[in-house]
Amino acid sequence: MTPVDVVREAPCPFVLLDGISRADATGLAAWRESGETPFWMALEAAAQAAALHQRRLADFGAHAFLLSLGGCRWCAAPFPGRLELHARLLGRSAGAAAYDVTLCPEHAPALSLSVHIGLTPYDDVFRRELLQERYRTLWEKLAGSVARGCF
Repeated sequence: MTPVDVVREAPCPFVLLDGISRADATGLAAWRESGETPFWMALEAAAQAAALHQRRLADFGAHAFLLSLGGCRWCAAPFPGRLELHARLLGRSAGAAAYDVTLCPEHAPALSLSVHIGLTPYDDVFRRELLQERYRTLWEKLAGSVARGCF
């Protein structure tokens, strides 16, 4: 797959989670509803879930970004059906967080991977006035009633 193909396949806006079913201080469970989810999208969804959890833990007062993914082999075949993601927080510091994320496809074996998220204060590049409300609104949309009952 070429970079152009990846961009062509990416949904707009580039949010690969369709909902959050559970969230607390130790992690979250989310899902993606799709006919097929290519592996690169599943990895991005895992990163988005962990980063969104970190943003929520920081009350959306910091920018979160992917540092690394690891611990699993590339899957050539896409995941069919609904994909559930379980992100478990392993540890956190002021500047980073580590997660174990389990991908649970509807019709395929579960896969675990490690996800590391960086945290940085808002600044001239990552501007609070643009990002804080965007991610707070995204959280509320994805979590619905879960958002009011957690933390």
